[in-house]
Amino acid sequence: MNISEKTYHQLKAKIIANELVGAVSENELCQELSVSRTPLREAIFRLMTEGWIEPSKNKTKMIKPITLSEIRDIFQIRKDIEIMVLNLSWDNQNPQLYAAIRDKIEAGFSDKNQTLLVEADNELHEQLLSDCHNAIVTKTLSFIYDRLRMLRSDKMKNDSIIDSSAEHLKICDAIIARNIEQTREAIALHVGNSYNRLFSSFK
Repeated sequence: MNISEKTYHQLKAKIIANELVGAVSENELCQELSVSRTPLREAIFRLMTEGWIEPSKNKTKMIKPITLSEIRDIFQIRKDIEIMVLNLSWDNQNPQLYAAIRDKIEAGFSDKNQTLLVEADNELHEQLLSDCHNAIVTKTLSFIYDRLRMLRSDKMKNDSIIDSSAEHLKICDAIIARNIEQTREAIALHVGNSYNRLFSSFK
């Protein structure tokens, strides 16, 4: 991984974690990340093309916040895309991998370990994307998931991961049982509940 690539991942992680908000200061970021302007600007340009940073009227660059309008746009298409991912991935799935994710969720509940639950959350989505073998769908949903992680790190209450993880258990159970219709229903329920939880965080 070259310096530009490493800088890109560092900046993106800081944006998702809401550690970098508002105006982008190249001087401060160069000092903080110990990089020169060239790799920093390359990383910033890439993040701009991906929709994480946007220019402002006074020629400064701003971190693009996630808005209520964007959430609505995301959830207008999210369920359909996730069902598509399920359909594409179904014949490629290894139930043992989903059983391992299920075990991690159960361990998170047992130990009251929210970090473990968040890891299992990410692993479930990533496994489905990996199994679907479609680069365009993967790129689209990965961006959506990252934007939603940005919102969760800023606004969501801790108990939201508990509700979400309970829904993920049902998705894993249905996949392990090889019941695609039950899995579709579990995904549709999870997406609808996720929207309600995120929407309520703006009130």
